[in-house]
Amino acid sequence: MGLFRKQKAIDPEQWQAGDMAECIVQGEWICAVSREDTGGPRLSETRTVTKVRIKRCPVRGEMIVWLGFDRYPGKIFDASFFRKVRPCADELIAAESAFTDLIRRKHVRRPVRVAP
Repeated sequence: MGLFRKQKAIDPEQWQAGDMAECIVQGEWICAVSREDTGGPRLSETRTVTKVRIKRCPVRGEMIVWLGFDRYPGKIFDASFFRKVRPCADELIAAESAFTDLIRRKHVRRPVRVAP
């Protein structure tokens, strides 16, 4: 084991515009430069990512991934404070023809319940 830990390379493909991000931190968002309250996502709030940037973090001094959201124009947030929301296989299975017909606003027959 060496004295220096090898820094992981940043994977820009990890986040993309259009991904869903869930906030996993609780508290106030403080600008690292001005130390002012900037406002931002709340714990468990889910937003669609509109931009992904790789920039140096003024607090940690290393290159990190930053995420931007429409709800907070002109602001970017440390991606480590978010969890990527991924579609589950169960959700794909649940999207049966009746569900897709409903989305397409087609008439869907309702199942008839037979009394015992």
